[in-house]
Amino acid sequence: MALNKIISVKNVGRFLSAAASGDVTHRKNTLIFAPNGRGKTTLCAVLRSLQSGEPAYITGRQTLGSADPPDVRVLLASGPANFANEEWSTTLPQLAVFDATYITENVYSGEAVDTEQRRNLYRVIIGSDGVSLVRRLDDLEGQLRTKNTEIRDAKATVQRYMPPGMQIEEFLGFVQNERIDEVIAAKERELEAVKRTDQIQQRALLEEITLPHLAEGFTELLGRTLDGVGAEAERRVTDHIQHHEMGTRGEPWVSEGLGYIRDDHCPFCSQDLRGIDLIEAYRTFFSEAYHELRDEVGAMITSIEDSLGERQIAGVERTAEQNANGVEFWSDYCVFEAPLIPADINLTEALSNLRDAAISLLRRKQAALLEPLDPDEQYQTAVAAYETVSAAVVAYNGAVRTSNTALTAKKQEAGEADVQAVELELAWLKAQKARHTNDVSDQCEAYNTRLAEKIDLEGEKEEARAQLDAHTEALIEHYGQSINRNLDRFHADFRISSPTHTYRGGTASSSYKILINETPVDLGDSSTPLDTPSFKNTLSSGDRNTLALAFFFAELERDPDLAERVVVLDDPFNSQDAFRQSQTVQQIKRIGEQCAQVVVLSHNQNFLHMLWSRLSPGDRKTIQLGRVGENNTTIAEWDIEEAVKARYRADVETLQRYYSDNEGNPRDVVQKIWPVLEGFCRNLYPSQFGDQDWLGDIIGKIRAAGEDHPLIQISDDLDDLNAYSSRYHHGEHGNPNAATEPIDDGELKGIVKRTLTLVGGF
Repeated sequence: MALNKIISVKNVGRFLSAAASGDVTHRKNTLIFAPNGRGKTTLCAVLRSLQSGEPAYITGRQTLGSADPPDVRVLLASGPANFANEEWSTTLPQLAVFDATYITENVYSGEAVDTEQRRNLYRVIIGSDGVSLVRRLDDLEGQLRTKNTEIRDAKATVQRYMPPGMQIEEFLGFVQNERIDEVIAAKERELEAVKRTDQIQQRALLEEITLPHLAEGFTELLGRTLDGVGAEAERRVTDHIQHHEMGTRGEPWVSEGLGYIRDDHCPFCSQDLRGIDLIEAYRTFFSEAYHELRDEVGAMITSIEDSLGERQIAGVERTAEQNANGVEFWSDYCVFEAPLIPADINLTEALSNLRDAAISLLRRKQAALLEPLDPDEQYQTAVAAYETVSAAVVAYNGAVRTSNTALTAKKQEAGEADVQAVELELAWLKAQKARHTNDVSDQCEAYNTRLAEKIDLEGEKEEARAQLDAHTEALIEHYGQSINRNLDRFHADFRISSPTHTYRGGTASSSYKILINETPVDLGDSSTPLDTPSFKNTLSSGDRNTLALAFFFAELERDPDLAERVVVLDDPFNSQDAFRQSQTVQQIKRIGEQCAQVVVLSHNQNFLHMLWSRLSPGDRKTIQLGRVGENNTTIAEWDIEEAVKARYRADVETLQRYYSDNEGNPRDVVQKIWPVLEGFCRNLYPSQFGDQDWLGDIIGKIRAAGEDHPLIQISDDLDDLNAYSSRYHHGEHGNPNAATEPIDDGELKGIVKRTLTLVGGF
């Protein structure tokens, strides 16, 4: 499939409303002339869009100031291809375009070879099959990037449950602990203990209960009597006390009363007591031994009241209560077996009952010192209760000692502990618990799944890279050889080393070195210092363009579909000497013989004529992109033979020198305006305007064609310039007085400027 005709291009760059005029049908070799700034680059962008279907090549070049959208009409061998509403009706994938875009994308940008050119050149080297492998590799890279994002997000979700400093592998590896709540509770107590170290250090241990008891000899004291007291004396005293109904207070009252006798007279009635038998009986009964026994009983009462008094009993209760408070405090920091008094034991009641029962017996003993007294039932019951209490206290105190061992260890531990360390341990325990909750477990599983998927993708990537490496190695050396063959054909005085490939930056790219005098020079890049040999300071502008052409031709030579290619070259001859110009022509001719069609665009008429002369007449066609006014371009026929004639070029140069440098005779200059305008119109439309047509005739034909003629927009300008020029020409269309017609230099300069503007002389 080939290009048949560019029918129209509207609102794209300089093509405001360009419609093909005359015979502009393409042939196997089509040469298009266009002065600089007339649309060669724009037309290449249109063709690049036609090849790829990418609308941006066109929409990005919409004519500035035009509100209408771009519109392109192209006729292919298979039928029309139209661009409207930012899309093509069909494409031409067989197009291969060499232009500034190709050079920038694949060879160099500005004066340097940077990463993007290396990557794109690599794709050129490896061909369509290799590009498919690259796309597969790029796709896997994209999937890996997506997967890494998923992994990062999943990891961030899991990390919300992890304490600082924990690695996710540690979190995932936590084993489920059925007793984790107990362990956490213990660690929380430990943490609280560490935070309250001073309180723990100062807190007292538990205290053993010291149980008060009866003095030794209590029972023996109750059963003691007095030896040596006569039975008669005892009888008489006892009878006397009973007679007077003194009761239990009788003996103490009488005994005390004896102490108040003075001079043997009664302390009550002063009666002489000498010789009274009862008084003697009193004195015998209440002997010194009696008083000693009485004192012992009294002392025993006092002892019991002291040891088993309310204060002492309250002290026992206080110890138990303090220990209970201590147990409550310590339970927050450690685990121990707390000492307990059984609930059915009442310490206060048992001690009080024992005291009261003992004193009751002693009071009875005081009342009848000489009578032996056995413990009564009340006392025995109290003693039994006391013994039960005593056994409980012994067990209690044992628990106190055991507890104090644990509490002492906790004191020491709290003094040595590190708050942050314990906090971290607690955080890890809580993380261990969280790890096995349903939601977090699902999130961990999702994270692990994505990791496994990443491993699979990495395996696929390695396999794809291995395939690409093998494919590249099979092609890359041959491509380098092909480039050097083309450089030889151009007689370039440099070569390139065999290209290599790398994955620098994660994307496949190529590199090579420039060989000058067999000395390798690194390509460098845009940041390479000027004092370091590199691509940008060892190759001239012509060398760089030659290298780009060599790359393009090498690519075409290796193209298995070359016979179907439509090859487009935009200014392939640029900054080259005459020999390279000739070689470029020869290379284009050679490629043209192998491909379906060649389209060459250039601003250099001589270069196009050199190529034209080497082509078969039946296979060649010349077209031009001509200026129509200042803002539009037309697509028209081009008479290349006429265009390269010396006279037309000389006349244009005369006008240029006059306008720019004030050189030349004004009357000679004014004589050149008609021929230049006539030559311009004939060159654009040779089939419409013949050699016999004067400028006035040409204007008439344009106006007769009306709005459909491409030059109708400049017809008024042509008419003005014709009217001015006719003043200085003799003959049928001129002025008989032309030789004497005065010339105003300022007016002439304005006319020359308008002429050069129309014909593209600037």
